Amino acid sequence: MNRKLLLPLLGQPDPNAPKDVYLVGRYAVGITWGDEHGSIYPFERLRRDCPCGACAALTTLTQTMAWPTDIKRTPEGLRVTWADGHAGVYPYPDLRALCRCAGCTGGH
Repeated sequence: MNRKLLLPLLGQPDPNAPKDVYLVGRYAVGITWGDEHGSIYPFERLRRDCPCGACAALTTLTQTMAWPTDIKRTPEGLRVTWADGHAGVYPYPDLRALCRCAGCTGGH
């Protein structure tokens, strides 16, 4: 994975630590990071980016495969349990690197 390294500055909040985790409508989870940056992760994209590696190879996702039943903040990362029973823990630095907003991707 090609990811931008975000290091905390002395006396500043860790940019890889979530300040708030919340639902965005009925399709995504949003995270406000320690540096106030906001990221939105659509459920389908989040499932495909599951750290297990096998989810990225799925050719199709059913509705239950892309619907979370539980989302929890843990010290290790964001734990997401999907309706089909699969669960993954997304380490916060990796999740931050998955942000696809215009600022993070260089888009306008």
